Amino acid sequence: MKSVNKLLIYFVALFVVSCVNPTDMLTVINPDGSCYREFTANANPAFLLGDTTAKLNPFPVDIDSTWNITWKFRNSECFTQFPARKSTIDSIVTSIKSKEKPSIGKEKKSDDFFVQARKNYSTVEEMGVKFKLNRSHEWSNMKVKYELEKKFRWFYTYYTYRETYPKIKLNFEIPIDKYMTKDEAQFWFTGKPNILQGMNGIEIREYAGDLEDKYNKWFAHNNWNNEYKVLVDNYDQMNNKPVTKERLELLKDTIFNANSKDLPDFNMEKCLNNYFKTKGFSIFWKNKDSPLEKFEKDFDEQDFVRYFKEAFTYRLIMPGEVTQPDNVTIQGDTLIWKLTSYRMIYDDYTIEAQSRKANIWAFILSGIIVVLAIGSFIWKPRKRKNY
Repeated sequence: MKSVNKLLIYFVALFVVSCVNPTDMLTVINPDGSCYREFTANANPAFLLGDTTAKLNPFPVDIDSTWNITWKFRNSECFTQFPARKSTIDSIVTSIKSKEKPSIGKEKKSDDFFVQARKNYSTVEEMGVKFKLNRSHEWSNMKVKYELEKKFRWFYTYYTYRETYPKIKLNFEIPIDKYMTKDEAQFWFTGKPNILQGMNGIEIREYAGDLEDKYNKWFAHNNWNNEYKVLVDNYDQMNNKPVTKERLELLKDTIFNANSKDLPDFNMEKCLNNYFKTKGFSIFWKNKDSPLEKFEKDFDEQDFVRYFKEAFTYRLIMPGEVTQPDNVTIQGDTLIWKLTSYRMIYDDYTIEAQSRKANIWAFILSGIIVVLAIGSFIWKPRKRKNY
């Protein structure tokens, strides 16, 4: 039987599992406002032969003729033929393997192919309309908003790109604000604002541990309320009731508060038995077709839970020079975020980047105008002498 604490551990484990192998997703914004989205993954040779069914498709999108496929085998050159011919694939594999030195005692290299899938869009708005994750993906029904602002300022063109993911609807009655301040909650889920400024390592560890305790209690309290509601709604089915239904409802928060300090042993069935000095709740839990057992078993089938089974390593390339990077990792010209559902628990989560690109022609034209202006000031026509 799952206790409230086990459900909490399970909920956290979903996040951990989803981050083990996140999907790699790249968005590139071009200077003219067009863009493209690209995924990278390892694929089975059968995929390159044209089998794009869900079983072999390594990407979170349905692959059709609108996607440009580039692939290679280990350190081979890149190929764009898709579907590829079996003879081509066999030839490449044979050629590459013949050049490799035998690796005795080492793990065998994978025979999967490195594949990139790219789709071009004329505008960001078009990407917002046409880009879709496949139906089997856990995020397929997310309504993501895409926005690009482009402002011309003579010497520079400024770009602001935003991608907003909606707040996840949790079936929780108690808001996180009951346990954390707004800044604490935003930091816990998104990493900003940076409320750790000025703290040393010991202080950060202590502070983060305190936030984790608050988060765990918030989650446990909500799950307690949800399961308690199932208990109350089905209480009439219980034999030898140790308390009236009305009193049971009134004691919901009292019993929770009396036991929430001991989360490792936080089990609703045990808590109720101890509080009312009975074993009747255990009997009720273990009955055939128990609604409480069903609630706990169906936990991972709830709508919000499925979002935590997926995650992205999100990369973004902007035109020109990035001007205001915030809460992001930068590698060369690429901005990188960890895109997880945790970031969407407290509020809408927005990926935002700003950049500017120099208008070379504006500098050249301005230089010409300055030179002409100086020349016209210095140069004066000579007066003709009359003889």
